[in-house]
Amino acid sequence: MKRIGNVIFILILMSCVLIVYFNIDDISDFFTDYLLSQRKALLKDSNQYKRNYRYITFSNDEDYIPYTKEDIKNIYFNILNNGWDSFTFYCPKEYTNCLDDVKEIGTDKIILSEINDYVSPFNSYNETNTVIYSNGQIDVEVSHKYTEQSISEINRVVSDVIKELDLKNKSKEEQVSLIHNYILEKTIYDKEAADEKYSPYDSTSGYGALIEGYAVCSGYADAMAIFLDVLNIPNIKISSENHVWNLVNIDNKWLHVDLTWDDVEIDKYKNNYFLITTDKLLEQDNKEHSFDKSFFKEAA
Repeated sequence: MKRIGNVIFILILMSCVLIVYFNIDDISDFFTDYLLSQRKALLKDSNQYKRNYRYITFSNDEDYIPYTKEDIKNIYFNILNNGWDSFTFYCPKEYTNCLDDVKEIGTDKIILSEINDYVSPFNSYNETNTVIYSNGQIDVEVSHKYTEQSISEINRVVSDVIKELDLKNKSKEEQVSLIHNYILEKTIYDKEAADEKYSPYDSTSGYGALIEGYAVCSGYADAMAIFLDVLNIPNIKISSENHVWNLVNIDNKWLHVDLTWDDVEIDKYKNNYFLITTDKLLEQDNKEHSFDKSFFKEAA
């Protein structure tokens, strides 16, 4: 009986081996699908500059599992908004075009720049790098625009100005007006940088505007945004092909503020780009202020 039992055991074992051998691809696919389905993005703590505003275009409520292009854009927004230096997420198997869509969005400088407009300047990127693996893993690396030292210097100035102007005891509109005037009084438009010539100043950033005293449009816009974030006034930057300015929420209305075009040093601009509607903005200039309304839904 023992010998018969051993024979039966060997036959069963051989049958199992044959089943596995002839179905190895299906079994492998099953376990691969199972393992992929168990992968989840490992979330990190956000930094202190995360914005918690309720935007139309993006949401802070993110599970980091994309099923559409809009989901991918929202993941990139949250990576930047949280101030992360790196992050890994995964494409689900049922989203068959996921890897192609990630590649398209992750290398599109215009889309990434527009996403960047929705986050704090201190969390904005200088460069991003997306690495895509065939198994669905996506690694995103972020090199930030501002250093800890530059942030520290800027924050000291911002804190001093808020106290000096007594901004905490002013209305939101008064706060925006006083910040607007302060930046314009302290900042010179960097014509050398604007003409793509050599400039010794970091004029594309808020550091150039608030510390060095020189800026181009992105520097003006960053400086304004930094103040607005400290005062908890919802805001984003808006970018067109050649220009950047601010969109500010006052009493639940989104209004445009363009410090560059309000700078009295630039003769052709007539100081009329402060807290104006989109219709008014485009009535005054529909070229350099022509922006993507389908993306910047708050302004549309």
